[in-house]
Amino acid sequence: MKKLFSVILAVSRLQVYAQTHNDMNIQHIRQQFDQLGNIYPADKTVEIQSTTLAGVPCHWFTPAHAMDNELIILLHGGSYALGSLQSHKAMTTRFATALRRKILLVEYALAPEHPFPAGRNDAEKIYRLIAAAFPTVKIFLLGDSAGGGILLSALHELSGTPVRQPVGVVLISPWLDLRCENESYETRSADDPIMTKAELKQFAGYYAQDQPDAANPAQLTFTTFPPVLILAGSREVLYDDSRHFYEHIRSVAPFADMITFDDQTHVWPLTAIQSPATISTLEKISAFMDIHG
Repeated sequence: MKKLFSVILAVSRLQVYAQTHNDMNIQHIRQQFDQLGNIYPADKTVEIQSTTLAGVPCHWFTPAHAMDNELIILLHGGSYALGSLQSHKAMTTRFATALRRKILLVEYALAPEHPFPAGRNDAEKIYRLIAAAFPTVKIFLLGDSAGGGILLSALHELSGTPVRQPVGVVLISPWLDLRCENESYETRSADDPIMTKAELKQFAGYYAQDQPDAANPAQLTFTTFPPVLILAGSREVLYDDSRHFYEHIRSVAPFADMITFDDQTHVWPLTAIQSPATISTLEKISAFMDIHG
C-alpha cells in the first residue's frame, strides 16, 4: 500500500516537472492522482448516486444509517487542478459510514482549463441550491486540501447574504496560502514526503492565473464564521496555512479548534483509512458534528 502511494507520487511529480505550462499533460496527471482512490476499497454498504446540480457533476453518498436532518457537502482536494469521484470515492464512503450522514461530493471545475473563480462559483451555486432545497436540514461543509480553499472562498462570497450559513465547517489539511509564503513551506519541507513549495507554486499559478490576490484564500477576512474544526498533520508544509487561519478565525467564530496529528502527512485519511490517526480523526469530526448539528 505504501509502495503504491509512493509510485503515484513519484509519477505525478515527474509529470509536473517534465511537462510545464501549456505543454503539461494535465489529463495524465489527473489519471495518476485518481489512483489514490484504489489504495483501499470503498464501503460497499454506502449507496452512491450521481447527478448534475446547477450544471455541476455531484455524487450523493448515503450510508446505511444516515441521519434524516443533517448532511455534508464535501469539496475534494487536488491542488485546484486534480481530484474527482474516483480519487475520493473510497474515502467518502468511509466518511459517510463513520459520520452517519449523507454526503454530497462536488466535482467543481478544475484549473487550468477553468481557473479562479470557476471552482469557487460552482461550490457557491451548489451550496445555495442545497440550502434552498433542504430548508430544514442542517448543512456541514467539509474540505480537504485545495477543497478547503474552495470552501473558504465560497463561504466568503455567501457572507452577508440572506443564505443561511452552514452549522459547521471541517477543514482537513487545507491549502490556503497560494503565495506559498507561510513559514512551514520552508521549516517543514524536510518532513513532508508529499508536497513541495515549487510544485504548489506551479499549481497555484494554474488556478489563480492573472488574479493572484483575488484567488488567494489566505487574503480573505471574515467578521463572522460558523463553528469550525481544523485538522492538520505535523509533517506537512501546509501546516501554517491551518495555524494562521485558526489564529484569525477563532476571534470571530463561536467555536474554533485546531488539532494537530503528530507524524501525519497531507490528508492522511485519503491513504490510510484504518490508521489510528484516521480513526481518531473521524471520532473528532463525528463529535464536532454531534455537538453543532
